Amino acid sequence: MVKFNRSMRAALLAGASTMVWLKCLGAVWAQESLPDILIGSPQQSAAPAGQADAPAGQSGADFSYSGGPLIDPAQSPEPNPVSSVTPEGIRILGGPAQASSYKPLDLMPSVIEDSADPYGLSFTRSITVRGVSDFFLSRTIDGLPIAGIVGGADLIDLSNLSRIDLYRGSLQANQGLGFASAAGQLDQIMLPPKAEYGGWISQGAGSDGFWRTAARVDSGLLPTGTAFFVSGSWTEANKWKGDGDASRKNVMFGLSQKLGDNIDVKVYGVHNDQKAYSYLPLTYAQTTMLSAYAWADYNTQFTGKPKVDNNSYLFNKTRYADNAIWTEITYKMEGDQSFVLKPYYWRNEGSQLTTSGTGVKLWPINNYTLGGVAEYRKRFSWGGDLLLGYWGEDAKPEPPPLGQQQFNVTSVGTLSYANWSVLAKSTDHEFYSPFMQYTQSYNATTVSGGVRLLVEGAPALQYYTTTGLPQVSYTDVFAYAPRPDPNAAVAARTFTDWLPNLGFRQQLSNEWSLNASYSRKTGRPDWGPQASSFTGAEAAFLKRGINMQTLMSKIRPELVDEIDFGVRYQSGDLTIIPTFFGFTTHKKEVLVYDPNVGQSYYQSNAATNGYGFEIEAIYKASDHVTLNGTFTDASETYKSNIATGTNTLMYIAGKQVPYTPTIQAKGAVTWHDYGFEITPSIRYVSTRYGLADDTQAVSPYAVVDLNASYDLGARLGLKAMRLNAGILNLTDRRYIGAISVNEDNLNSTSYYVAPPRTIFAGITANF
Repeated sequence: MVKFNRSMRAALLAGASTMVWLKCLGAVWAQESLPDILIGSPQQSAAPAGQADAPAGQSGADFSYSGGPLIDPAQSPEPNPVSSVTPEGIRILGGPAQASSYKPLDLMPSVIEDSADPYGLSFTRSITVRGVSDFFLSRTIDGLPIAGIVGGADLIDLSNLSRIDLYRGSLQANQGLGFASAAGQLDQIMLPPKAEYGGWISQGAGSDGFWRTAARVDSGLLPTGTAFFVSGSWTEANKWKGDGDASRKNVMFGLSQKLGDNIDVKVYGVHNDQKAYSYLPLTYAQTTMLSAYAWADYNTQFTGKPKVDNNSYLFNKTRYADNAIWTEITYKMEGDQSFVLKPYYWRNEGSQLTTSGTGVKLWPINNYTLGGVAEYRKRFSWGGDLLLGYWGEDAKPEPPPLGQQQFNVTSVGTLSYANWSVLAKSTDHEFYSPFMQYTQSYNATTVSGGVRLLVEGAPALQYYTTTGLPQVSYTDVFAYAPRPDPNAAVAARTFTDWLPNLGFRQQLSNEWSLNASYSRKTGRPDWGPQASSFTGAEAAFLKRGINMQTLMSKIRPELVDEIDFGVRYQSGDLTIIPTFFGFTTHKKEVLVYDPNVGQSYYQSNAATNGYGFEIEAIYKASDHVTLNGTFTDASETYKSNIATGTNTLMYIAGKQVPYTPTIQAKGAVTWHDYGFEITPSIRYVSTRYGLADDTQAVSPYAVVDLNASYDLGARLGLKAMRLNAGILNLTDRRYIGAISVNEDNLNSTSYYVAPPRTIFAGITANF
């Protein structure tokens, strides 16, 4: 076990970052990469400031319409499988709100993306990658895990991205940073300031009161060598059922500066303020009668009965305000060497209001992350690439919740304070992770291998009794001397795991290549629900001799060993990439019911085997027609029955993991000519199960979407104007989309109805 004292932590997490932030106060940003060094950054972003702009169709901000592929799996020379959503795909698949990083992944193989609303503005959303939920997905921006666990939404307007990369399988040493990587990595690649002055403004409208105004302005390259952009968007929409709405306000800037011949600096900052009323989940019985329950939602009228009125839509809503800033300083040294320093900071303030029992629960959320990545890269004359790096992060929890208050609903529909339901203190969640990757190329052969040491410092927790505490803020309540609960204390723990990887690629001919890769990945323990399980039934646990420390010791980070084997055929206008994959999950955390205690809680005592086959294809059938298609046949099953108590078992051996379909098929055709562009797409998902014993089957579905646009050309002194329109769920299919929020819950599930037919239109003008 690796131990760090407080002074070492301060040096590792704050020392280098402090110098960088002082430099960044007077610096701005220029993007310039080392294209010869492929470790961990094989693809090129949009053109850097001071160089030529990216060609048409390669810039998310210029709204170019190329009729090109929506998903491109053929850009990367890495052995581990990665697919990229192109600018064309971001614009079309990202939807009219251009707010959710999940929605552009709809056509990816082995990916299920679901949201309770059609625009991606709801906080009720989910995504699984090869059957593993986003609970275990590394979500990064330019490789940095900026946002924390709970709170906040997508920080970046999709129109500020040059592409989105999804690593579905094995990862290299500098990939998958963050709280978990078992589901792979979703990496949003920024579109930097452009070399020429210009910009665009966009206005959209659609079903259910949807309205979005967005714009971006680029300064171009100034005489000082500086370039910057400023963007903003304001998006609103009503819920498609019940009462309530959602809104999102986003403002962002990017700066670039070249300092001499050897130093490039980039700075990005964003403010995102988003709120949304919740959608009511259905029970399984209700899902079998969608014609009667599809439009069921939270109450919209007050009855004067508090136990009914607590289910009002007004008491089920969430708001987050996020601020983030991140930088990248690249110093190019002699001899094909470079050093890169990338500090980041994220702060979230918000709240959740939810129905709780016969009342309403308020959860104020206030958290942050402070971290950074340092990388040294060296290219050797014999064709070897070396990457040495370090990632460190300090995160202020939540989860678990540190302060929650319970309210009663009065007969006139207002909230009356009842008590503090949760009060706790926590130390910070810390990560220390050095890594190394070496890639050797020789003629047609490339071998890459590396390792990352992940040291995770889990926080210490202390809960307090809440009897008699007044309605004051979390900070002020400790002035009333709440009494620590000796049975609800958890000591800090340190988990240490080695994450190796190895990859191989062989170019067989100009058209054919094959690759194989392996890596170990991690999943994070779910501290929050485990703590809530104890505090919600403390007497029942203590009766069986179980305190919170004992309960927390039942969970730890899970590990996933994954192997990918693929073939790539690329010739002219046709690309086909079949991939076989397999993985084993160890110490998988699952929520089970313990009849000896009479309660449910998480235990890291399960294991699964997964395997499958994916195929991705792109075919440019003519100058005017491009086809994208993917197919997945996969399975993930439990290796054995799971002990739920001293003498009890849950018989799930050989059963399919919940929420995981065996078959997915997706496709899109883009036709463009005479200024028109039309893209119909279809997604098919086979049967899924709500519970681990393969009960509560959810019917398969197929959904068709349609997008179209028309180029109006240069008008009103503008460079270009374009009309766009679309229909989501063209056939108005009623089906269940999101199932709960992760695949770990083995004995209770919530189901969300997917949005109905949604129509939208808009206009974009470039200047």
